[in-house]
Amino acid sequence: MQSLRDWPPMPCALRPSPFPHPVLQALHRLARALLFPACWALDHLLGYWVPAARPSGPWLSIAAGIGAVLLLLLLLLLLLLLLFLIGLPLALPGLLLWLLLQAWRRPFCYQLPPQSWARPAPWRPSAEPSRCFSFLRANVCLLPDGLACFSNLQHSQQRAEAMGAALLAGLRPSLDFVCLQEVFDLRAEQRLVRRLAPSLGRVLYDVGTFGLQPGLRLKLLGSGLLLASRYPLLRAAFRSFPQACREYALASKGLLSAQAQLGILNGRSIVGFLHCTHLHARSEDGLLRCKQLTLLLDWAEQFAAESRQSDKAVAFSMLLGDLNFDNCLLGTLLRTSKLHHSVAFSPEMLRRALEQEEGRRRYLAGPPRGGRRAKPWRGRHLDYITYRGVS
Repeated sequence: MQSLRDWPPMPCALRPSPFPHPVLQALHRLARALLFPACWALDHLLGYWVPAARPSGPWLSIAAGIGAVLLLLLLLLLLLLLLFLIGLPLALPGLLLWLLLQAWRRPFCYQLPPQSWARPAPWRPSAEPSRCFSFLRANVCLLPDGLACFSNLQHSQQRAEAMGAALLAGLRPSLDFVCLQEVFDLRAEQRLVRRLAPSLGRVLYDVGTFGLQPGLRLKLLGSGLLLASRYPLLRAAFRSFPQACREYALASKGLLSAQAQLGILNGRSIVGFLHCTHLHARSEDGLLRCKQLTLLLDWAEQFAAESRQSDKAVAFSMLLGDLNFDNCLLGTLLRTSKLHHSVAFSPEMLRRALEQEEGRRRYLAGPPRGGRRAKPWRGRHLDYITYRGVS
C-alpha cells in the first residue's frame, strides 16, 4: 500500500550514471577526452565540404575581396588538419578504450531534478476524477556541426541554448512530457538538459547502444532521443533497430520506453507508459520503415508486460516521435539541390518564397522516385490509419 508520504517513489533502478561503477564512468570520460581534439577537428573539416550559399547579388561586388576570403579559409583548413594529425595518436587509444567500455554501458543517462524543483501533485482519482496530461514532441536536428551543415544548419551548441530557452518560454505550465528527436551532439544535448531539467524535472538523454553491435555493425551516434518527464520514472529501457542502411547505419535508432508514476488509487500506483522513437527517414525506404514500426509495437507490448504488476493501474500508453510519414503540409521536404541557396539560409525568406507558387516550384521536393505529377511541388499527401481492436 502506498500513501502520500511515499510520493514520489524512489526510482532505485534508474541511477544517473550509465555505468555500474564510478571507475568505469571515469574511464569513459578519459576516453572521450582523448577522442575530443581529433573529433572536433574532423567535425569542422567536414563543414568545409558543404556547398556555400549561392549569392544573389551582382557578381562584380561579390568578387571583391574573394582572394582574402579564400586565403583565410585555406589557413583555417591547414590549422584544422594540423590539429587532427596531432590529436590522432591520442584518439586511437581513446577509441579502443571507448569501444571496450560500451560492454558495460547502460543505453541512456538519467538526469535527476534539482533539489529546488517543484514536484507535481500526485493524481488521486478519489479527489480528482480526471486529469489532463500534456505531451510535446519535436525534431530539433542537433547534429555535430560538420554534419549539421549538410542540412543547412550550424552552431549546434548555440542552437541548443536557444532551443532550450524557446521551449521553456513557449511551454504551458501544465506540460508533463517532452520527447525530442535528432539530439545527436552530446555537448549540445547536455546544454539542452541543463536548460530543461529545472522546469521539467527528470530527463533521459544520451540514449543508444554504441560501439560494435551484433553483426559487426559499428554505432558511432546515439538514437537522438531525449525524454523529459515531470512525473517520477520507475523504469526505462532502450532497444535498437537491427535494420538500417546508408548513413543511418551509424546511428543507434530504436525505441526508448519508460514507465512513469502518475498518482495513487486506493493504495495502488497509477502508471503511464511512454514510448519514443524516430523511424528511418528516406521516402524510398518505406519497407524498412514498416519493419521498424512492426518491431517497436512488439517491443512496446513487451515492455508494458514486463513492467505491469497486479498492484498497478495503467492510465495510458503513448507513442511519441518522428515516424517520417509524408503529410500534406507544404514544406514537408525541400529539394536538396536548393538547400544551400541564399533564400533557404533565412527562415523568413524561405517562408515568403513558399507562399508563392514560383517559390514552391523551386524549393519543394516532388513525389518519391518513380512518381509522376504535373505539378509535384503542390505537396505530397499520404493517409495512414492505425487501428487496434479491443481484445
